Amino acid sequence: MTDVQLYVAVGIPTFAVLIGILMNSINQSGLNGRFNSMDARFNSVEARIGSLESRVDERFNNVDARFNSLDVKFDTLTGKVIDVDNRVTRIEAKLGIN
Repeated sequence: MTDVQLYVAVGIPTFAVLIGILMNSINQSGLNGRFNSMDARFNSVEARIGSLESRVDERFNNVDARFNSLDVKFDTLTGKVIDVDNRVTRIEAKLGIN
């Protein structure tokens, strides 16, 4: 085997391996770009969901405040009804209506 044959026998597979490594590197950088794009999309969706969550929380807080207001009004009305009932009971007692 001559020196040229040896160089060709060793050089061609080595060159093919180097080309393969280069192609894998190019493909990997392309995949990294795609993953970075997906990360950006996920971050965008996460921000939108966070915004939606804060709006829903705000609305629930408003509904809670309205219910609390209604509870206060209901308690006030209950107190007034009890007062009226007491007055009617006293009037009935004075008039002898039982």
